[in-house]
Amino acid sequence: GGVLVRFERAFAQFAETGHAVAFNSGTSALYAAIRALGLRPGDEVMLPDYGFHGMAAAVLATGAKVAVCDVEPAGLTMSPAALAEAITPRTKAVLVHHPWGVPADLAALRAVTDLPIVSDASHAHGALCRDRPLAAGADITCYSLGMGKLISGGELGCAVTDRNDLRDAMVIEGHVNRVPHDLLASPWTGNAVGLKLRPHAAALTLASGQLRRFDEKAARIAETAREIETAAVEAGFTVQSPPCPAERAYWQIHLRCPTPEARDGVVSALREAGMPARADEYRPSLQHQPLFSWPAHIGRLVPRACPTAAQAAATGLLITAPAGLDRASRDGLAAAFAT
Repeated sequence: GGVLVRFERAFAQFAETGHAVAFNSGTSALYAAIRALGLRPGDEVMLPDYGFHGMAAAVLATGAKVAVCDVEPAGLTMSPAALAEAITPRTKAVLVHHPWGVPADLAALRAVTDLPIVSDASHAHGALCRDRPLAAGADITCYSLGMGKLISGGELGCAVTDRNDLRDAMVIEGHVNRVPHDLLASPWTGNAVGLKLRPHAAALTLASGQLRRFDEKAARIAETAREIETAAVEAGFTVQSPPCPAERAYWQIHLRCPTPEARDGVVSALREAGMPARADEYRPSLQHQPLFSWPAHIGRLVPRACPTAAQAAATGLLITAPAGLDRASRDGLAAAFAT
């Protein structure tokens, strides 16, 4: 009945799923989710090549290997066709990303494979895919509620699932002194077996307050973000669009330019107009990140040519989606894109 239990119940309701398990970060949630699937050292987890390096770090921390596949061009989400081509008998799970708030087509990915799917919804709080919550399309869905996220506790994460066994496995992984009395179905009688990954009560309290006002905040951000996207499209830029019928969340607005040099010029013009623009944070693409040159990680990447991911990372730019624009920013927006 404490703040942890209250938050988990509220977040499970928000995600429209049976269970939520809170962690001290989104990356910890991913790590616990992958561990809950029972992966062993040497197993391979398929990731999109356009994505946050922390997804790969969570996989590597379990002892598994990272395999990559390309993304589809509209939403920069995992391509079902690329996944089908890349899967091998060594692939034991799929880790899907919803970059900048655009949902991956989870139903299409499910049609490709019956492997367990972990969904990283850190950018996509409140998003829908084919009129269903994101958690309905994956075995476990993980959220970052860290600094600057749409719902934030400063540093916090949460994993949701409908399965009792996976919920219990994640609690056993990271919630010391909550085990075994808080288990639903597991016969385990000892304490937690993993590192302590529980969140701080202050983070839970902060996020609980933001959770209550999320719908109002998300609506304001979406209205402003669509205005920015309209101005960008009118000036000839390409914006993200979901690969399937979906209601995206707006955390960041992603635009693509013809070349990296053009991207840098656009970023400068937008900053002068008061827009918080910056070069794509996923450059270079995931398989080319320094993470895999770390001595303990060498040999634990299964690379693959991913031209769409590489091009998007090299030429993309990001604008933090604001909750409103002042008059000066509105007036300067079209001119900045045109420039």
